[in-house]
Parts: sequence; C-alpha cells; structure tokens
Amino acid sequence: MKYDEDIEHIYLDDDTPARGRLVHVGSSLAEEASSQYKRLGLLLLGVLVTSSALTIIRGIELNRFLADFMAVFLITFASFKIVNIESFVIAYRKYDIVASKIRPWAYITPFLEVLMGFWYLLSEGPMKLNLLAVSLACIALTGSFLEAKHRSRFEHTYFGSLIKLPHARVRMLESFMTMCLALALILV
Repeated sequence: MKYDEDIEHIYLDDDTPARGRLVHVGSSLAEEASSQYKRLGLLLLGVLVTSSALTIIRGIELNRFLADFMAVFLITFASFKIVNIESFVIAYRKYDIVASKIRPWAYITPFLEVLMGFWYLLSEGPMKLNLLAVSLACIALTGSFLEAKHRSRFEHTYFGSLIKLPHARVRMLESFMTMCLALALILV
C-alpha cells in the first residue's frame, strides 16, 4: 500500500504499518512576525468587544461579564479548530498528553469547547462547568507548555491563513486564559 506524503492516515488499531507516523498537512514554519501577534491581539480585542456588548445587554455584573467573555472566547477559538479539523487534529495529537494516547480526543475537544461556550452563555458559570474548564485547560496547558519549551515552529493550523503562529504557543495562551477565567468565576 502506497502512502501519500501530503495527508495523514488515521488508523484505529495499533497494528498498522503507519503506526506513529504523522505527516503535517500543509504546515510550514510559522512566521513570528509582529504582524501575526497583532492579528491575534485584534482577534482577542474582538472577543472582548463582543463579550462586553453581551454583558451590557444582559446586565452589567462581574460574573456575567466573565461568563460572557468565556463563552465568546471558547466558541471563537473552537470554531477555528472545527473549520479545519483535520489539520487541528494532526497538530494537536503531536503534543497533547491525552490526544496522543486517545486519538478521538483531538476530534472531541473543539466540539466540547463549543458546548462549554454555549453553557457559559446560558448560565453564569456554574461550579461544575468551571471545574471542567479548569481541568481541560490544565491538560492542554501541560502539553502545549512542553511543546513550546521544545520550541516547536509548526504553523498554528486551526487559524489557517488568518494567523500563522506556533501552534503550541497559541494553544498555551488559550489554555492559560481559559484556566484563569474559570478560576476567577469560581472565586467571584
């Protein structure tokens, strides 16, 4: 059987000849130019403006703002992952401690984040949801920190052509923000 070098072949059993072989689909070295960080900053500014508008409409309270910010943040970042899910899965399985062992986890993660985002929209961040967010963020933060420590330069694949930054670094920022916001919701 001939393998195409441009795609990853996913097998559910471990007895395949392609075991452990990952080929990055369309990934290239990330551009760490200031313009890429500006784009990420503008994206985060958009999340802040949208969540602030939601909070103003629904009533100005700190809990409500934190929950709205978390909702918009999770849904925005998860939608980029879902749009190009195959590329996200390939990159995510490379460093996430759960996804590297349990293959379907990489596919489940973005949909779980969207579900959590809508849960935050419908509530003010109940304790169970915040604990789930902290747990998932800690798992993702651990793997992305270790990968960033090794100075991974793979393109941040779930932003596609919008932002090209190292995948693990942006995921580390995303996980850190999620963990901090969920902890803030627990403490407030």
